[in-house]
Amino acid sequence: MTSKLCMFSLGVLLLLAGCRTVEPTPDTPWGEPYADVAVPENYGPYNTPPFRRDDGADGRRIFGRYAYRSAAGLDKPSRVADWFKTELPKQGWASQLDELDDEKGTMTLRWQKGDDKLVLRLAPDTLFNNSDRFSVLTVEMNPPYGN
Repeated sequence: MTSKLCMFSLGVLLLLAGCRTVEPTPDTPWGEPYADVAVPENYGPYNTPPFRRDDGADGRRIFGRYAYRSAAGLDKPSRVADWFKTELPKQGWASQLDELDDEKGTMTLRWQKGDDKLVLRLAPDTLFNNSDRFSVLTVEMNPPYGN
């Protein structure tokens, strides 16, 4: 009986030693988005791609990229594009090029303001089990390689 109790206790200890508490990973830190790049109110911060913003010491925008997700499923790119075409010129942005495909749910809008270039991309989320459960809006300031 004692050997069975010892073996049982040893097994429990080994099991407990193999288990560890896993702390949940914190969400990707969300930085300060560009004040002159408004987004539709049905979009909230999203961490894919992770937030990144690099500004020069003089306040000049070097590079930035962050994303939002739609709160109400898939969004129609032409509706989002129309919203930006109304709002961004109020902040001094000039439209350069539009690529829309409502059937695929994709959009790429290019804007310019002084030396800054802005690229807005909309696409269905396909990172989670290839589902199309919501739209992802990516804001990219001064993208490298003229994207």
